[in-house]
Amino acid sequence: MAGYYSADCALHPRPKTEIIKDLLLKTSSLKDRKERVVVLGTGWGAVATMRNLDPFKYEVVCVSPRNYFVLTPLLSSVTVGTVEPRTIVESIRNICPHIKFVEAECTAVDHKKKTIQVTPTDAKFTSSSRAVMDSTRTRPGFEMAYDKLVVAVGAENNTFDTPGVREHAHFLKETGDARRIRAAVIDAFESACNPAQSDTERRRLLNFVIVGGGPTGLDFAAELAGLVHHDLHPAFPELKSQVRIQLVEAMENVLSMFDKKISEHTAQHFRKEQIDVLSNTFVKEVKEKEIIVQRKGSKTLQAVPCSLVVWATGIKCRTIVNKLREAIGLKVQNNFRGLVTDGFLEVKGAPGIFALGDCATIAPRRLTVDVEMMFAEADLDHDGGISLSEFRAWTQKRVDEYPQLQFLANTDELAEKFKKYGGRGWRGDPKLKLKAFKQVCEEADRTLRTLPATAQVASQQGKYLGQRMSCMPTAYEEASSLNYIKKRWLGFVGAANLERPFKYVHMGLMASVGGEAATDLTRIRSKKSIADLLNINAMTGEALEALLLWKSFYLSEQCSTRIKLLLLFDLVKASVFARDVSRY
Repeated sequence: MAGYYSADCALHPRPKTEIIKDLLLKTSSLKDRKERVVVLGTGWGAVATMRNLDPFKYEVVCVSPRNYFVLTPLLSSVTVGTVEPRTIVESIRNICPHIKFVEAECTAVDHKKKTIQVTPTDAKFTSSSRAVMDSTRTRPGFEMAYDKLVVAVGAENNTFDTPGVREHAHFLKETGDARRIRAAVIDAFESACNPAQSDTERRRLLNFVIVGGGPTGLDFAAELAGLVHHDLHPAFPELKSQVRIQLVEAMENVLSMFDKKISEHTAQHFRKEQIDVLSNTFVKEVKEKEIIVQRKGSKTLQAVPCSLVVWATGIKCRTIVNKLREAIGLKVQNNFRGLVTDGFLEVKGAPGIFALGDCATIAPRRLTVDVEMMFAEADLDHDGGISLSEFRAWTQKRVDEYPQLQFLANTDELAEKFKKYGGRGWRGDPKLKLKAFKQVCEEADRTLRTLPATAQVASQQGKYLGQRMSCMPTAYEEASSLNYIKKRWLGFVGAANLERPFKYVHMGLMASVGGEAATDLTRIRSKKSIADLLNINAMTGEALEALLLWKSFYLSEQCSTRIKLLLLFDLVKASVFARDVSRY
């Protein structure tokens, strides 16, 4: 452990000064200084990028409104007191000691001049329990030049322009959101306990609504049910029977991105936990004391009285991303979901700017664009037809560049497509002519999907981008023998190949549903489940193994030993002494 820590410190030395000098990069040339890489954000993608950037080549500057990293999958546990807020955050200066950090917000990017405009964060972001008018937040805005820019600002909650959401609903993306929800839940119980409260008002106070049937919404619903049934029962034995937890989902099933069996198992488990799932239901308006919903296929609007609404429906682009898209041009940046990048994560139309995570989307490379060239390459014997063995060899060669070939290269689909499209060739072997080959490519292109907005996607992209940028040639580099060994290792594992595009490796999906954990850990390549390899059945009534796998995974994903110990302590404390139900 000590040796690893010493090596890490040597590979990530702290800068000689924490203050950024030469903001506009006018006093020195590239031959006499490190290139400046500005990273916007402190999320999964940003941290992974900065951890893998070479500090001997680059001056790494991070700009973000928050000076810490958040383990977002555990926010739901903070809302009910299973985990304390401090347990899931770590200072960005501790995780990435080699960077220079500015707590501010980037409000504009000039991709032609290669500058960004930095504005101080809103005064509402304060650690104080009350708004005190002191002078500690004296932070002027400024303009800063960059050589390379990494946009990893994530995304914001999508309200779909539903009236009342921003005024009356809670989001769950930051630690502040989790603390507010925790206080609101206890407030509802304390208000319902008031002896002057009417029965109608008491039922409304004890009705909690979660909008969104994805992992975040289900995780919070399950955590809230656990709090009510196990920890609040001794303090509020009479009120417990009046509590209602309702989950509103616009789709037919919850966890639609998971395996269908897991969706069905989750719905069954929720019924047992007395969580009402309102599927095929749309929220039309959120009011202070109720929400207005409409069932699919019905024109009738229904009012649902409630005290707390948690909005977990989806995400959309942040303002800075939309501004950059417009500045580059919407003909090039034609995807409203985020910044369009190439396979190397470089933003199209803006050389030197890279984007990853929830704020970016990789432009798909379609096989049918160069179908004739592809056909000639696959036809190894130049006989005007492609045999099964030739096509298999070609798909294995091109699968890294064209991920849509995976469903052909790694399953029996390839042989089936030959039976469907191939004719009878020489010696009775099936052969694909150009027209049939194009039809197979078109079918493969239809399997293209946008990468999911998950932590593992952002983390993999950040690691890839940081390593790739570290292998790029620069005019200036500080000498380091240990860093030389690291670069040789990157070359050995293939990271030094600058022509290698990003390739996402799906490691599976996990979501906590309270006393159990829903797991969908099927790997794309092998179609073999990690849960199967560990002999874990996630669909059993008491999926203890899946729950332990879920807990162990997030315990291992913590970014420091201190945080791992805090998380372990919190989990043991909640199991032995129950959750803390005080409001503070």
